[in-house]
Order: sequence, then C-alpha cells, then structure tokens
Amino acid sequence: MTPIAWYDPSSGAVSTNPNSHLFTPLAQVWPLDVNKEWVGLTEDDMDFLFPHGSSVLVQETVKIIEAKLKEKNS
Repeated sequence: MTPIAWYDPSSGAVSTNPNSHLFTPLAQVWPLDVNKEWVGLTEDDMDFLFPHGSSVLVQETVKIIEAKLKEKNS
C-alpha cells in the first residue's frame, strides 16, 4: 500500500510530502498508511441506539446501510 503521509517522530510533524520542510534534518521519517479492519455495530450498540420497542424497519434499514458501508470500505 502506498503511504498517504509521512511522520517525523523527532518533531511530531506529519506531511503528505516526504521531503517536507517541517521534518527535522536527518530525521527518520516513517511512512503512514491506513489499513484498518472494519468494525461494525455490536448488538449492544444496536440495543442502545434502538431500545426495545423501536421500529424494526428502522433497525433493518441501519443493518442494510452498515453492510453497504462495509462493502465499500473493505
């Protein structure tokens, strides 16, 4: 995966340019990429968002939206 940014731990600077003037001279610059695992809503989350008696249609709609987001972000 291609880095989306670089980080200089000595200065705390982050930049999309690996040769940024923000980085400390001779610093070790670390490439950053985003490779996170999808985390969906748990049953506890659903219970919190939709307490007992909430519309089943709304709950099912949220599950469909969540599934589509997972598909697009995985």
